[in-house]
Order: sequence, then structure tokens, then C-alpha cells
Amino acid sequence: MTQNQSSDQKSDLKAKDLQKAADLQWFWNNLDEYLVKKGLKQTKQRQRIVELFVGLNSHTSAEDLHQAARRDGHNIGLATVYRTLNILVDAGLVEQKSFREGHFVYEVRTPGEHHDHLICLDCGKVVEFENSDIELLQEKIAQKYGFRLTHHRLDLYGRCQMTGCESRPRESDRLD
Repeated sequence: MTQNQSSDQKSDLKAKDLQKAADLQWFWNNLDEYLVKKGLKQTKQRQRIVELFVGLNSHTSAEDLHQAARRDGHNIGLATVYRTLNILVDAGLVEQKSFREGHFVYEVRTPGEHHDHLICLDCGKVVEFENSDIELLQEKIAQKYGFRLTHHRLDLYGRCQMTGCESRPRESDRLD
């Protein structure tokens, strides 16, 4: 790799980071507004947790976020992570999801965007997808039964076919 290629790659990464920050400006503005409204401060710990959370860009548990903060060299307690995530949920910026009993994950609630989920019962893998045919069918069903949809959630459960999935039970152990 030449010096120019390395420099170009760094520029591309920096441009992507700047675009991501610009894409999330609504998030930070709404969070600041919410904190002021509730009389809460934007502490350094809270800000770092939120930065890490949006940077992970996936369905993240409080425990995973806590571990990421520790790996990043931050001495932030798990209770602080939970409090921060609860603030984000209360502010309507983040959704708390439970794909498995007793296990919660969080994801950014981007205005105007919608997706559904496929969830593996074995390894917990979550795949987000969008399908206009499904969306149209849901609208038709709602109309048929005299409903006007305000929102919905579609989570499909099954077993992923990921090669080498160590969480998948052996065929001899399966009861289904």
C-alpha cells in the first residue's frame, strides 16, 4: 500500500465519520432539548456512553455497552449505563427491544425509518430488513378489519443457517 492510498483511506474514513455525525445531529439536538426540559445535565460520562452507543450502530445491550466503555478506558458503572439508556428511551430517541426473555437490547429510533427483524433462536443473531410487500399487506389487513395503523412491530423468529454457529443445537438435541 502506498502512502497516497493510506492517506486516501484515512480521508474516506474521516468523511464517513463526519457524515455519520451529520446524520445524527437530530439525535444530539433532541437529546439536549430533552435534558434541558427535564433539568438534567449532559455529563461527560453520559455523553461518552451515548457516543459509544451510536457508534456501535447495532442492537446493543446495556452489558455490551458497559464492556465497550471499559475497553475504551472509561470507568463507567453499569448502573450509569442503564440510567443513560433509560433517559434515551424516555426521550423517544432509542427503542428498548426484547428478542429473548429477560434480555433487552437498544437501537436508535430514527424518525421516518422503519424496519422489521429476523431473530435466531439459537445464537441471538438479529437481522434488520425492509420489505414493501409486507408493509402493503399489513395496510390491507388493517383496512379490511377497519383499523388505521399508527405503528407496528414485526419480529420473525427462526434458526439462522450461519455456518459454524456454535449456539445451534445438534440435530440429536432438537425437539422441534
